[in-house]
Amino acid sequence: MAAKKTKSKINRPKNGVQFSQSEFFENVKDVCELDNRRVAKDVYNAFADMIQAALKKGYKVPLPGIGKIQVRQTKARMGRNPATGEIIRIPAKKRVRLTPSKACKEAVL
Repeated sequence: MAAKKTKSKINRPKNGVQFSQSEFFENVKDVCELDNRRVAKDVYNAFADMIQAALKKGYKVPLPGIGKIQVRQTKARMGRNPATGEIIRIPAKKRVRLTPSKACKEAVL
């Protein structure tokens, strides 16, 4: 299945703001000309599993036309509990970060 460079008609979300899962998979099915939504969901789930496995191993994952996903380590820092005003230590942790590509930024802005 070769990628097409045509602009596709995307169905709008019913609530006007955010796609539901079924609407998302219906659009994937239509754009990729798949047989049914189940196939679109299986393809998406395989794609998501692949990205998660790569991130877990510490790889950066490029998504052409969208951006780059990577795991970043944050440092421990001091913060304040907004309810009590107490100063607390916020531990270091890993965060997933999506850096949008130039093409994605230009398409949105």
